[in-house]
Amino acid sequence: MKKKINIMLNIVIPTAVAYIVFFMLYYLYQKTFFEYRWLAIIPFVIVTAFIIKDNMREWRVIKQQG
Repeated sequence: MKKKINIMLNIVIPTAVAYIVFFMLYYLYQKTFFEYRWLAIIPFVIVTAFIIKDNMREWRVIKQQG
């Protein structure tokens, strides 16, 4: 049970929050800079790379605890 709570608190919730913030910013970016909307790929890649790196670290910690 504790392992599932750790996964929820340390992986799922931060990932969801990061993507929600990204898509809110993307929507704003698209409305204001329609011609350059393809540049929004750059922050998407940065957010995705950060999430993957952070989740890998969390998985290692959870595996060591379990």
